[in-house]
Amino acid sequence: MILFIITETEKIYQTGNWQKKRLALEAAAGDFCVTVHYKQVSLKMLETVKPWAICHSGVSTPFEDYDIRTTRNYRQVALRSPIPQLGICGGHQLIAEFYGSTLGIMRPVGEDEADHNPNYHPGEYKEWGMYPVQVIQPDPLFSGCGERVRVQQFHRSEVKTLGRELIVLASSPACRVQAFVHRKKPVYGVQFHPEEASEAYPDGFRILKNFFRLAASRQR
Repeated sequence: MILFIITETEKIYQTGNWQKKRLALEAAAGDFCVTVHYKQVSLKMLETVKPWAICHSGVSTPFEDYDIRTTRNYRQVALRSPIPQLGICGGHQLIAEFYGSTLGIMRPVGEDEADHNPNYHPGEYKEWGMYPVQVIQPDPLFSGCGERVRVQQFHRSEVKTLGRELIVLASSPACRVQAFVHRKKPVYGVQFHPEEASEAYPDGFRILKNFFRLAASRQR
């Protein structure tokens, strides 16, 4: 089994529709996926359920509005579990911060620019939609992809400076850290949403399959 950790507030975890994302992860992994809230996870829990891969969800709630940054068990899972992990969007930012990175909004919207989603943090620049991302460092995560991938984005904040244990794998003009990997551990983060890929834009599915292939190889 694989584990999908929802990094949102308890209210959004309980009321949100996570089925589409879960099914996309299951299709890419070829195994069933269990969805849990970040407050439910711990190193002891992982020893009991024994997932072979972990994905951390995206987030729409600002981190300062709830306690995820200070939830000890969740932080320990992100930092100490030997299980391969993939952080997606907000999950990517959380893992990066736990490893010493800094976060912030990308920038304000310019005077002559369109706000790509004025209902979400108006006045702040957002990557919102399908965007090209440049692969700048070869890695198995991007096996079979071209030098540029097209992936779904839904974010207004980003990793500003990357912790010393992490390596940038992909970038875009507006967001320097679009993907990273830990120097020694099977820990990845992607600012975009690979689970939101489509037949017209399949790169995200390929990236997910690559992650799960990498994770499965470590179980042998």
